[in-house]
Amino acid sequence: MDLSSINNYIFNLINGFAGKNNILDMIMLFFAEYLIFSVILLLLYLWFKDGEEDSKKMSMLVFLSMSLSLILAMCISAIYYHPRPFAIGMGTTLINKSSDSSFPSDHTTVMFASVFPLIFFKKYRKEGLLFLFLAILVGFSRIFCGVHFPLDIVGSFLVSLLIGTILFFLKDNLFSAFSIPLLWYEKIVQSIFVHNDEQKT
Repeated sequence: MDLSSINNYIFNLINGFAGKNNILDMIMLFFAEYLIFSVILLLLYLWFKDGEEDSKKMSMLVFLSMSLSLILAMCISAIYYHPRPFAIGMGTTLINKSSDSSFPSDHTTVMFASVFPLIFFKKYRKEGLLFLFLAILVGFSRIFCGVHFPLDIVGSFLVSLLIGTILFFLKDNLFSAFSIPLLWYEKIVQSIFVHNDEQKT
């Protein structure tokens, strides 16, 4: 059995449960469409966590990882076209999508891209493992809903792993660079508080 056949087999195995139970369909639709917004909560959590500068830098690193991973994924999609399952008449489709390239999955790329900057650091490993679980849920649900093949999810994982690894090796330089916008941020926040205090007096 070649790779394409394995890809199709696993897709049919997972997607075969779609359209058979309304509650399960709704749960998977939620994971597939809306779980991605959890990364916003993650960024805010890291930014405001204990007021630590290191956590703010980690928030910026995660955002950079997601941005670069998504850009790389979109470049791959522009160069290499692979049809979505419904475009070739496969499976049950629960989400209305355009017939653009399915490889790799943008949703899953963003989710996995939030994982690696966290999981590479012992201090943030718990958050990283939590979002690894969420990323797998998103990937699984995208297959379940009929908009991606399993290899699309694997591609997202590899894209995010590549970017996350590069950023980890550049972390010292990046954290030093992040100090500049953080300094401006602190100055702006302080000026706002000073201005408010002056108005009260």
